[in-house]
Amino acid sequence: MRRPVLFSGMVCLLFLSGCLGSVFNENIDTTLSVETSENRITIETVYDQGERVSSSTGTIEFDFSGSTSDVSILTFGLITDDGRSISVDASEETIIALEFEHHGMYDIELYAVDSEGNNLTSSKTIIVEQIVRWTEEGTGNPQSLFFDAKPGNDGTPPSYLILNSTVSNPSPIIELNGRDVDVEWAVINVDGQCMGNREIVENGGSVTWNTLHFAPVDMHEIEMTIHEGQDELNIEHVVALRYTE
Repeated sequence: MRRPVLFSGMVCLLFLSGCLGSVFNENIDTTLSVETSENRITIETVYDQGERVSSSTGTIEFDFSGSTSDVSILTFGLITDDGRSISVDASEETIIALEFEHHGMYDIELYAVDSEGNNLTSSKTIIVEQIVRWTEEGTGNPQSLFFDAKPGNDGTPPSYLILNSTVSNPSPIIELNGRDVDVEWAVINVDGQCMGNREIVENGGSVTWNTLHFAPVDMHEIEMTIHEGQDELNIEHVVALRYTE
């Protein structure tokens, strides 16, 4: 029977699905295995009557507990492409929680260091999308909604944005004073107006404008103009910043 040949001091590094790495030498077998709680999350910002009332963050947990070694693993850690670095003592912790405040497609480098000085690395992409909700009631002079399409890591911009906007024209208590309203939407970016729409909202009715814009960059404004009609409109905007891999 042929005997296997051992190559002393040879080190090999393997990556499987971006989440698994291994180091082998003559006597040591160390494997980095990381599971994530989620790969895609959504954060949300809410405005009411022009004031921001809430802004949520999202958290991803990276679980290193599946990592193994013939020797001690000293450190688990990660490095983000927005400049953050977190490491833990592998003998005490196996989970690293990473919080996200801004949308973006983040590349995360994961690593483990064993007692022999071997440094294993792997990578993972985390997608953070954002929803912006805006409500304004009883207004005859709508305020503009501003939102930033620039990702938190200054990386790849959103693949597209979706705008769902509804203008309601409630009937007044004294019906004789009710009338239709001529309203116009304008979505403005650094290059000027990129989208727009104009509608007549009947007395007691509502109009919804749904639209999509690809590859938005930097700051955007949703501007509403009332050209003619009463001054008591209800406005609701929902903006979704979406990423595709």
